[in-house]
Amino acid sequence: MLIEIEDTVAKQVQSLTTIRLDGADYDYFSDWLIRVGVATVRGALEKHPELTLGDLVMMQYRDHH
Repeated sequence: MLIEIEDTVAKQVQSLTTIRLDGADYDYFSDWLIRVGVATVRGALEKHPELTLGDLVMMQYRDHH
């Protein structure tokens, strides 16, 4: 599966490392970040079964708006 991301997100990903990401390296690093994110969300939902994914999204949304 190929997922396109906005330039601003790509720049944020690149800003996490001093290694210039290109091609397969960028794909690997982005995939790793997604896996960490999924594991974090899964852990939060297991720790707080009263919450849903929508709840977590809205909590983050409210923090940024």
